[in-house]
Amino acid sequence: MRNYLLIASVFAAAVALTGCRAEQAKSQAPAAEPAVVSAPVTTVAAETFQTTIAVTGTLVSNTRVDIKAETIGRITRFDKEEGDRVEAGEAVVWVNDENSQLALRQAQTALKVAEAGLDRVKVLESHAASERERAENLLKSGGITDKDLKAARLSEEDAKAQVAVAAAQCEQARAALETAEKHVRDAVIHSPIAGVIQRKFVNKGAYVEAPTALFTVVDNGRLEMEAPVAASDLAPVQPGQRVTFAVSSYPGVTFEGRVVETAPAMETDTRSAKVRIQVPNGGKLKAGMFAEGEILTGAAASAILAPSSAVYRDDRSVKSSYVFVVVDGKEARRAVQIGHERGGKLEIVEGLKAGDLLITEQSIEIADGVRVRSGS
Repeated sequence: MRNYLLIASVFAAAVALTGCRAEQAKSQAPAAEPAVVSAPVTTVAAETFQTTIAVTGTLVSNTRVDIKAETIGRITRFDKEEGDRVEAGEAVVWVNDENSQLALRQAQTALKVAEAGLDRVKVLESHAASERERAENLLKSGGITDKDLKAARLSEEDAKAQVAVAAAQCEQARAALETAEKHVRDAVIHSPIAGVIQRKFVNKGAYVEAPTALFTVVDNGRLEMEAPVAASDLAPVQPGQRVTFAVSSYPGVTFEGRVVETAPAMETDTRSAKVRIQVPNGGKLKAGMFAEGEILTGAAASAILAPSSAVYRDDRSVKSSYVFVVVDGKEARRAVQIGHERGGKLEIVEGLKAGDLLITEQSIEIADGVRVRSGS
């Protein structure tokens, strides 16, 4: 029994001694080197940078006309379809004009009757004038009495009055004829401008009366974009500035326009002002298309730029953000102030300078003080 206890004691002492030596060896081991993070790095340089203001808006035609009926009847012909081109003055819609033609012939006949009546009373007027002249001569010779002369003169005055009435009746008949002719002309509706039929409101066989809407014509050759610009961005916008934009119908195609004017008053609900942009059209663009683009407001000859992928920001509207640069082989967080943004690049107005080593991509491994190795 005593031998067993002695062996156990010796074993425990040996185990304790071994643990102490292990702890001592561990404490004397050299500390591990911190991990090195690989990150893409670029040298910041001053570059030319065009300042822009982002805009969105809908293309509208500044020449848009709604054509309406001016007569009553059933449409007998309407060959054009939406999207078809029409020329200024071209006949587009025909309305049944049977009643108008009957009224026209009636007016023409009425004018002839009135003109014949005028000719008749002019003959009577001439005869009455001759009788009055003869009566005056006879009175001098004693052939008639003064009463007969007065009757001749009264007959002449009556004839003149009848001529005036007949002349007025002719004018009335001519006015009626002109009205009838207009009703006939109104049965054929022409396009007042050259353009494209944007919308048809009726088709052949429809019954119309004034002022039924028939169709709408737009001139896509003269388009405009109305874009709201926030009050904070409005100061640098000036007439004549170049605008580039794109529409979803033509991916990868850039269109151009020019600023025409800025609205004289702000929209109270949005605190923005509408900017009118004139858009020359080679035939691709159409009124109603939604456009996204930018107004080129100026150019900085030596701007400090950073790729947007290098900038940490919680909100794209926030101007204060930060980046990571390499200083003495380690990552260092640097607060920056953002200016304009264009083409995936940000203008850095404060916080970076030419020659700084900028980490161009964000990573969860990047942190202040971490050693960095330049990657591809």
